[in-house]
Amino acid sequence: MGNKMKKSFRVSSILCVCLFVSTVAMAGNLPSKKWMVGAEVDLVPYLYDGYYLSGVAGYGKLRARFIRTNITTPGFATESGFKDNELNVNAYIIDYYFKENFSGWWVSPGYEVWKGKVKEKSSGVKRSYRTDMFTFGGGYTFRLNEHVYINPWVGVHIPVGGDTELEFVNSTFKVRATPEASIKVGVNF
Repeated sequence: MGNKMKKSFRVSSILCVCLFVSTVAMAGNLPSKKWMVGAEVDLVPYLYDGYYLSGVAGYGKLRARFIRTNITTPGFATESGFKDNELNVNAYIIDYYFKENFSGWWVSPGYEVWKGKVKEKSSGVKRSYRTDMFTFGGGYTFRLNEHVYINPWVGVHIPVGGDTELEFVNSTFKVRATPEASIKVGVNF
């Protein structure tokens, strides 16, 4: 990377940070919002040939999310000896915000159903599974304006029922507690 390009990248980065900070600062003067309905997209599934759709509705400091996502887990997140772990997830999550207007810090418990298919590398055998998951997460909602927000978050998904182990020809696939972090972008009214 040449010096001109490095300088251009630095200047662009600084401008983006300034724009983000000023937008968040201006969002601090938003009108009070008791009810909300909207939709979110999570960026990570799209990086791995999947999708994420979420409908949201909230009142006061509580918000419900109904999520449908599809993802093929990346190799670094798939158990050794297996590949092509394709997941279809339905999730039902309740968010609790610590302050009004659905902004700032939040925590969320929830229930998820994972329907997956995974392939053993050595035999080429593919098997399906269905696992019930308890999920717990949290994040911080940055309001960009009255209707648009960015929501970085972290969470963990813990198997609580259904298929937690699948026997294959040469090994066993185990559905384990899975940490996750991502960024969601949302629109609400």
